[in-house]
Amino acid sequence: MWAFPDKKGRPCCLIPEATALFQERCAELLERQPERMFFYIARCYRYERPQAGRYREFSQFGFEYLCADPDFAARRSQEIVTGFFDSLGLCYEIDTAARRGLSYYLNGRGFELRCTELGAQQQVVGGGAYREGAGFGIGAERLLLAMTAQGLS
Repeated sequence: MWAFPDKKGRPCCLIPEATALFQERCAELLERQPERMFFYIARCYRYERPQAGRYREFSQFGFEYLCADPDFAARRSQEIVTGFFDSLGLCYEIDTAARRGLSYYLNGRGFELRCTELGAQQQVVGGGAYREGAGFGIGAERLLLAMTAQGLS
């Protein structure tokens, strides 16, 4: 997380990913409608040294499926993202037992899609189930790198 004071000394933070924003409002959203789906695009930031395929500022395409059954939402999220990658003609590997370091995922378990042509930074999608549903985030810049590496751009 990239936290700093602004010019007036107020605390500021640039978001490292967008799913946590949905976590804050999940209960309220589900009260109004028991099943909801969201797509979003967010600018996100990392406070670490940039590397090939890992930038300080990046775009995240995301999907969140809020419902009472996180396992169903996780399966549906995986179907949506693999269908998207298949429609692009991308070759990928899916790891459905990936350990995610974000505290809101149930038991730390999640899933990742990787494009091995990218080497050390091959994770293009990360997602998983949480108490109110499931979702995933796609790193737009890595998606473009994967498409280029596979000759699809």
